[in-house]
Amino acid sequence: MLLAARDDVPLTRVEQVLRTDAAFASEVLRLANSPLIATRGGITSILQAVALLGVDHIKKLATTLVLRTFLTTGTVRDSLRGCWHHNLATALICERLGHSVHLDSETCYTAGLLHDIGRLALLRTYPGKYERILAVKGVNDLDLLQLEKAEFDIDHCQAGAWILEQWEFPKELSQVASLHHRRPANGELGLLPVVYAGCRIADLSGFSVGNQRVSGDIAEIADVLPDKARQQVIGEFDGLAEEVAFKINAIECALV
Repeated sequence: MLLAARDDVPLTRVEQVLRTDAAFASEVLRLANSPLIATRGGITSILQAVALLGVDHIKKLATTLVLRTFLTTGTVRDSLRGCWHHNLATALICERLGHSVHLDSETCYTAGLLHDIGRLALLRTYPGKYERILAVKGVNDLDLLQLEKAEFDIDHCQAGAWILEQWEFPKELSQVASLHHRRPANGELGLLPVVYAGCRIADLSGFSVGNQRVSGDIAEIADVLPDKARQQVIGEFDGLAEEVAFKINAIECALV
């Protein structure tokens, strides 16, 4: 991630880093050939992947793989799997929204993928306690943050911002982790409206963190987005939910 953040990094240097871990390199290639990327021809080498997809796209794949590895180390619980699906769904939706709001789609994807990293960390560290919190019925986002603070002395938004700062990720990603449950003002620009909308749309699409049914109004959620993106989300919501489900299934099949 640090290497890819440099503007002047040679593609061959990125390839060298990826090739140091054969298992990781093979997973990058498998994911590069999955429906998540949807290239026309098969990608058969790391250098070809870097050259065709670009450093930003490779960074997106690397982040996806690292987060998945983090989640699947040790016992895989249903709650962890639900969080992984929620983050991946949010990432895919944010990537789509990025095109409509004139933001870099790869950055939007990464922001969506990492927005709940604090929740994942709490769930990995205190699985039993956090699962009991997720099992509480009728809890909204603000209630959940208060329950986390009472149990752990920190909520998942604070934890996520701290983790991304320690990992030296860009400040805008730390802000997303910290503020993604705050409804942005209508007309607000940047990553926050995209991730806020992407997170809530993921919930409505059946990919909520606790796998609980979430109700909501897609028009009300989309109001935080610019006009073009808002109209597109409302008009394409049903198809978007189906597309996200298809891509999540395809990615998981590619990484088995």
